Amino acid sequence: MGYFTNKTVYITGAASGIGLETAKQLIQQGANLVLFDVQPFDEVLSTLQAINKNNASIISYELDVTDADTTTQKIAEAASKQPPDIVMHFVGITGPWTFDEMSQAQFERVININLFGTRNVLAAVRPFLSRGDQVMVTASMSSFTGSYGYSSYSASKFAIWGMMQSISFEWKPHGIDITVFAPPPIDTPLTQAEVGVMAQAGVGMKKLAGELKIEDAVKSMLKGVENREFLVVPGVMANLIRLQLRFFPVSWVNWIGNKTVAFSLRK
Repeated sequence: MGYFTNKTVYITGAASGIGLETAKQLIQQGANLVLFDVQPFDEVLSTLQAINKNNASIISYELDVTDADTTTQKIAEAASKQPPDIVMHFVGITGPWTFDEMSQAQFERVININLFGTRNVLAAVRPFLSRGDQVMVTASMSSFTGSYGYSSYSASKFAIWGMMQSISFEWKPHGIDITVFAPPPIDTPLTQAEVGVMAQAGVGMKKLAGELKIEDAVKSMLKGVENREFLVVPGVMANLIRLQLRFFPVSWVNWIGNKTVAFSLRK
């Protein structure tokens, strides 16, 4: 039996990307899954059942995490049937626009989904968490440094980092452990949707931070959850950048960032 065997894991954003890959890996480890996403689950459920060799339970709910009342209702409904042992939150969007191109509505959408969506899920699930339970929230390397074309995304992820540090201090005395997952660029539908100048700039960032395969990123995250680590940053280059951001002067870090962007945008 593995760490996740027979545990009930709530996964938001489970219909695609990192959330779906996490569901695939967990179902093969015998975890019972409660899945949430605004997208339909039809094909996802078929895929998961095909690899469900342990006859684990799989329940799914359609959920828009920006709707606080509905999030509270859906999670309460799920918890009345299967309370969570672990909650994993993956919902997020990038919003790949430069600040000059971005409307207020676009900026607010990124903040609402990434930041307030995270807050809504945590607030909804908190009454059903007890000593020994765990929460994993997805941040990003953009939680530690800004990136070209990602002012709204970086703002949301910086906020999530600060929020989760604070919540960790508050929930630790109750025996609830927090893990923050801060990956470098990963090839997912989220990043594939980036076009034009954002995709160009992303090339440089991927060269700098390294781009991980989604399977490897999820394995690192799950290992971090198993070890109850507060911060999981997968990838050697990403960890080197995190240390650089911590120990080197901001002026030096910004110089590297400017050079990376200039190189990426060259025709």
